[in-house]
Formats: sequence, C-alpha cells, structure tokens
Amino acid sequence: MKLFYAPGACSLSPHIVACEAGIDLELCKVDLGEHKTESGVDYTRINPKGYVPALQLEGARC
Repeated sequence: MKLFYAPGACSLSPHIVACEAGIDLELCKVDLGEHKTESGVDYTRINPKGYVPALQLEGARC
C-alpha cells in the first residue's frame, strides 16, 4: 500500500495506525500547492479532489 501525505496535514493519523498495526506502507509526499507527488506525478489523477491522506492499494491503477 502507498500512503500519500503532506506535512502538517491530517495524514499523520493513518500513518500511526498502520505502524501500530504492523502494516508496511510506502510513503509518498504530495505538494498540495502544485498537486504533484514527489516523483512528479499529477496527484489529481490519484485523488481527483486533491486531498490527503489517500491510500493506494496494490494492483490499483493511477
């Protein structure tokens, strides 16, 4: 699973829950001003509303 987050946003809580549950997450930082992920992908293709947090399950297309 991949967790999309932005520093200072409410995306810290699902990260804490996943850690406590022993769930491995790949973290992907999102620039909310530019709507781009740290790898340069248009974040609105992943979450059309542009909000974080968002979880992408394995096998999901983006």
